[in-house]
Amino acid sequence: MADTHATGWVMLGTDTGVGKTFIGCQIIEALRAAGHRVRARKPIETGCANQEGTYIPADATALWNAAGRSESLETVCPLRFLAPLAAPEAARHEGRRLEFAHDIAPLLPAPNDTRQPNDALWLIESAGGLMSPLTEDALGLALASHTRLPVILVAPDRLGTLSGLFASMEALDRRGIPIAAVILNRRPEDRSTQNDSSPDNLMHIRHWLPQIVTRMPHPAVLSHDQRFSTPVVPVLLGPVHTKSKPTT
Repeated sequence: MADTHATGWVMLGTDTGVGKTFIGCQIIEALRAAGHRVRARKPIETGCANQEGTYIPADATALWNAAGRSESLETVCPLRFLAPLAAPEAARHEGRRLEFAHDIAPLLPAPNDTRQPNDALWLIESAGGLMSPLTEDALGLALASHTRLPVILVAPDRLGTLSGLFASMEALDRRGIPIAAVILNRRPEDRSTQNDSSPDNLMHIRHWLPQIVTRMPHPAVLSHDQRFSTPVVPVLLGPVHTKSKPTT
């Protein structure tokens, strides 16, 4: 009988540069330490380094390493572009036109794919923010709407983050996309020099969450400052699915 818990997640950010890859790597490492195999994917990466004609995707390489290099880097990130631009624009610079059904959908797990107990979990990271163009005809959140996987939504823990975060949550909710967790990432540049003036974003999110997200159950809300203050695997999978021995 198929396991009933999540087959994986789509990692989305409220904007580019919010720390999706950093958070994603920590989640992958935590899942592997709890005994789960993980299939990492970043279907498109722009701003790649050019090493003797080979495009090296920094974010996808980090995810690949975190997942134990169980698959090839080409499998993790097949679409790579040099220009640090939105994916369809970067592709146009190289004479390509990206379309979701042709270029992205074949790289993703099938919608409503069932998971057997020993199957790997998916962690799929988008490029840029959830409303950033992913192809000529789709935005970043299309990764979640196509796969029907729940979203892990990452936002910077800084002053001014709430408006973009609430708009992102509402956009997902209106499209019927479940949110597994909202993660506030406190980056070094987000740290306040005066601790007493730091915004309590966690409190505000928990207060407004029931009015913004109608789907049940409501997502978990976690803070991240160098590490998770709450163990992330039980939050995402539930304690019943935490295994005793890691797999390689």
